[in-house]
Amino acid sequence: MALSDAWAVRDFRLFMLGDTASKFGRAAFMTAVGWKVAEIGGPKAFGMIMTAYFLAHLPLIMVGGLLVDRMPRKRVALAMDLIQAVSAFVFIMMLIIGIDIVKVMIFASIIMGASTAFSMPAIQALVPDLVEEDTLAAATGLHNASRTAAWSIGGLVGGLAIHFSSLQFALWLDLLTFLISAAFLMQIDEVPIKKLEEGGEGGEGSDFKTEMKIAGDFVLSQPWLLVGILAFMVFHIGGAVMDIGIPFIVQKNDWNAIHYGLWGATTPIGAAIGALYAGSKPIPKSIRGTIFYVTVSIAAWLDILYVMTPWFFGILLIALVQGLIIGVLGVIWNTTIGDSVDQHLRGRVTSIDAIGSFLFIPFAPIMGGYMIDGIGLTATVFIAVSIMVASTIIGIIVPSFRRFERVATEQFPIIPSKPSV
Repeated sequence: MALSDAWAVRDFRLFMLGDTASKFGRAAFMTAVGWKVAEIGGPKAFGMIMTAYFLAHLPLIMVGGLLVDRMPRKRVALAMDLIQAVSAFVFIMMLIIGIDIVKVMIFASIIMGASTAFSMPAIQALVPDLVEEDTLAAATGLHNASRTAAWSIGGLVGGLAIHFSSLQFALWLDLLTFLISAAFLMQIDEVPIKKLEEGGEGGEGSDFKTEMKIAGDFVLSQPWLLVGILAFMVFHIGGAVMDIGIPFIVQKNDWNAIHYGLWGATTPIGAAIGALYAGSKPIPKSIRGTIFYVTVSIAAWLDILYVMTPWFFGILLIALVQGLIIGVLGVIWNTTIGDSVDQHLRGRVTSIDAIGSFLFIPFAPIMGGYMIDGIGLTATVFIAVSIMVASTIIGIIVPSFRRFERVATEQFPIIPSKPSV
C-alpha cells in the first residue's frame, strides 16, 4: 500500500498531525535542557537528568500498558497531552521564581518520565487501531517519518533557543505543542478494546497480576520478541552512555549549542527518510529480522567515528546515515508488533518491550557521566560501542531469533481477525 493510502485515513491523519506537533515541542525542550544542564553541571548532572526520567518511567510503564488495554487509547493519549502541558507551565513558574535550573530539570524529568509511561504505549498501540493491516506498514512509516522530522526541526529550534533566548522559551513551545496535539486527538473517534468488551481472557474482571502474566506468556511464546527485548536491554546500556557523551564531543571540538542542535536535528532527518522508504516499500516478514540485526550493528559501529572526526560536516554525515538506519529499524519493529500482537494485548506487550529494553537505562547515564569524568570521553565511547555490538550478535547468528514472524501456540493461536475501524 502507498503512503497516500495511510494519509487518506482521516483519524490516522489527525492523530499523526497532533503527535508530530507534540514531538516538535518536546524535542526543542529536550535539546535546550540537554545543552544547558551539560554546560552548567557537566557529565554527572547531565546523566542525572536521564536517570531521573527512567526511574519514574519504568515503574509505571506496566500500569500504563494495562490501562491502554482496558480503555480506548485516545483517552489515555489525550489525558497525557493535557498533563504534560500543565506540567510545562509549572516548570516555567519554578524557573521564574528562581529555583535552580538543574533541580527544576531533574523534577521535570521525573514528571515527563511518569507521563510518558502512559502516553508511549497508548501512541504505539493506537496506530494499528486506526488503519487496516494492509496499510499498517505505510502508516507506521509515515508516522515514524513525521515524528522524527519533528524531532529534527524541534532539536534545531531548541539549539537556537538556548543560544539566542532561554530555557523558558523552549518550555512555552513545549506547552503549546501539547495543547495542539490534544486538540487534534479530541477530533478522533474512539476505538474500543474489542476483546475486553466481549469478556474474554484479560477482561474487566481480571486483576493486574493475571493480565500481565498473560502478556508475559505471549512474549515468552515468541522467540523473536523475547530475544529482541533482551538484546536491546543490553544495547540500550551502551546507547545511553553514548548519549551522555554527545554534548561533550561538541564541547571538546569547541563547537556551541547551535552545533549541538544541528547534530540532534540530523539523525531524525535521516530517520524520517528511512521510515518513509521502509513504509513505502514494506520489508517482507521473511527477511525483517536479518535486516534488523545487521543494520543495528552497523549503526552501533558508526558511533566510534564521532570521537575520531574533527570536522562537523563529517559528524553530520555520520548522523544522517545512522538516522536512515534507525528509520528503517523503527518501521520493522513497530510493524511487526502491530501485525503480530493481538489488539487486546498490544498495550501490555508494548510496555513489556519498553521496560525490558530500558531496564538498565536508569543506571547507564550516571555510569556514563562518571566514566567520562574518570577514563575520558574516547575510552567511554569505545566501551559503549562494544556493549551495543555484542548485544546484536545473538540475533544475527540464531535463525529462530531473527525470524520476525508470529508463532502460533495453543494459548495464543493465530486468529485472522481485526476489529473494524
